[in-house]
Amino acid sequence: MSYKCGHNNKRQFPAEINVHFPGMEGLDKPSVWVFPRLLVCLDCGLTQFQLAETQLRQLSEVESSPEAKSMAAA
Repeated sequence: MSYKCGHNNKRQFPAEINVHFPGMEGLDKPSVWVFPRLLVCLDCGLTQFQLAETQLRQLSEVESSPEAKSMAAA
């Protein structure tokens, strides 16, 4: 994981994030739980994380599911 704020005072933290889809149409889509490790700069607060391929696939599947497309069209 690259780090680009210029400070060296950084630390990793385990996290759980519930990803919601945007807009009113996102309310009808299931949220996706991801569990990344956060890399946090303790000087400026810049935080980075990377999702696992399985989590990216989950997000993509929910976004492109026939149910999600029909809800967006309604």
